Amino acid sequence: MKKATIGKSVTSIGSKAFCKCTKLASITIPAKVKSIGSNAFYGCKKLKNITIKSSKLKTIGKNAFKGINKKAKVTLICTKKANKSLKKKMKKSSVGYIKTWKIK
Repeated sequence: MKKATIGKSVTSIGSKAFCKCTKLASITIPAKVKSIGSNAFYGCKKLKNITIKSSKLKTIGKNAFKGINKKAKVTLICTKKANKSLKKKMKKSSVGYIKTWKIK
């Protein structure tokens, strides 16, 4: 199982950054990230654990998480206000099997 931790100084994840990365199973998105590009994690079939620590995340590109594991667990570590906002953005962004994900 491969785990990726993005550097603390990163402010955005580009389009297709991890696209079809078949070994990626877990990712931690740091607090400074403001945007995730379209298809950033598209087709990462083993991606099961996503931790988002950013309250500053403003945009999630279309299909950013489409094609990841159907039983993915998304953990949002941020303020309550940002948590609500991020949940809405994840649902609107056509991010995949959102109905089967566990969003905390």
